[in-house]
Amino acid sequence: MKRVIAAALSLLLIGVFVSALAGCGSDIKAENERLKAENANLKTDSDKLRLEVQKLKEEIQKATEKEATIGPLNAKNEALKKQVHDLNAKNKALKKEVDDLNSKMRKKKK
Repeated sequence: MKRVIAAALSLLLIGVFVSALAGCGSDIKAENERLKAENANLKTDSDKLRLEVQKLKEEIQKATEKEATIGPLNAKNEALKKQVHDLNAKNKALKKEVDDLNSKMRKKKK
């Protein structure tokens, strides 16, 4: 009789264990599918970001090349602005000198 009870309890425990695993299996499968979908989405996002980074690197390279060509032009432009400023100052000084000479000539004529 003890063997029968022990066998029945063993079968009952095995049945409970199997039913518990079978019940959890569907949850695990659903979670696994959700994770696979999330992984696929993350890979897609990663590929998009990789392309975007590549485009930004190319834009930075172009901007750097453009700056390399514009930099000397800006320096030359500043030098020309300074030269124009100096010439304007000289022009004002010469105009003042001409005005002074004209006023002196008028005084001498009187």
